[in-house]
Amino acid sequence: MAKVLISFIGTGPLVSKGDMGEEKSAREYRTASYHLGEENLGEYSFMAAALCETQHIDKVILIGTVHSMWEEVYRYFQEKNGKSVDEEVYCEVAEHCEHTNSMSELFVPHLKEIEAAVGKDAHLALIRYGVNEQEINENINIILGLNQLLATGDELIVDVTHSFRSLPITIMNLLLYLKNVSSRSIKISHIYYGMIEMNKEYGYAPIVDLRKILKLNDWIVGANAFKQYGNAYQIAGLLQAEDSDTTNRLRHFSDVMNLNHLFAISQETQNLRALMKKDFSSQLPELIVKPVVGDFLKNFQKTENDPALFQYKLAQWQYKHMNYTAALISLQEGILSYACQIANHDCYNKDERQTVKDKICNDKDFLPYELRGVYFEVTKNRNVVAHALESEFSSGKIIDSLRKSLETAGKYIH
Repeated sequence: MAKVLISFIGTGPLVSKGDMGEEKSAREYRTASYHLGEENLGEYSFMAAALCETQHIDKVILIGTVHSMWEEVYRYFQEKNGKSVDEEVYCEVAEHCEHTNSMSELFVPHLKEIEAAVGKDAHLALIRYGVNEQEINENINIILGLNQLLATGDELIVDVTHSFRSLPITIMNLLLYLKNVSSRSIKISHIYYGMIEMNKEYGYAPIVDLRKILKLNDWIVGANAFKQYGNAYQIAGLLQAEDSDTTNRLRHFSDVMNLNHLFAISQETQNLRALMKKDFSSQLPELIVKPVVGDFLKNFQKTENDPALFQYKLAQWQYKHMNYTAALISLQEGILSYACQIANHDCYNKDERQTVKDKICNDKDFLPYELRGVYFEVTKNRNVVAHALESEFSSGKIIDSLRKSLETAGKYIH
């Protein structure tokens, strides 16, 4: 497991040059005294240098355009490592990069020499300016390719101080994507931004850690999992330190949802209503837990004392969220519960449910003809899916049949 720095390289501040006063890159960074918290890291010309020397970095990945100051990267690290600067290499890189623009090919001379100067298993990633969709897509592919440079369990420190503001925004989202989907279990521990613009006021550049973005991203992923699948495990984990009771409640709810334990889901759904009255001590649970739980509960209004209606509404929710097998089970059981209710049998008694089930099968006049047909259709499709009774079947037809069955059953269960 390595500590990997991913940092952006820019072009330096613009300065006026020439008789016409046109602005060009000075192609040198202003040095600044970087402070991380109370610690003075020292005077550096760019953030990657400060972090490399003070944060025990194992591997460096530098990202920039062909116009970025790669010659300054080469010079700085060569001198810092006690090596002489090859003036020919420096001048060729500087001359090439200074005359490139957004239309130039992704090429910088002496790239290997620059990587060798940086050391620390360095890799330079050249990207486009991102001025149109094609360039953005190309950048996406380049950044996602960085996944191949990472090992399982690597810790990423991301520095977004330099480069165009649009590029760090784009690439930060890609890194969050890698964090969430990579099989390498990547961890982003810090997102640093060196506030060079505060140098005049403070006399130094404070380094701020934007890692709250990571926590917000975790909450967003957790909220989406709950909205889409009724899976609250991630939200529960984020709440662990603040509220163990809510954590346990959400985990138990997720357990029964994944089991599709209909009676327990009904109970736990009612228990979730208590969360809407809870005052959380921090803002994110207030902004995320209550809205997503509230949206879920809206689907089950006025179902507290009506098991058939709850199971039917659950089947609707499961169908909408493409959990078709669970929806077939819930709808089948919902129709059976409805039959129990109209026959004055206990919906929660196993033997009485079996009695009513037999009556549906044997008494063609027990249920409305249309609803009885839906029950048999749903039962057949459930058995096909659950028990592989047919070697060839059309998933599309089963899903469409489920949709029609829900529409028909809704005429009676409401």
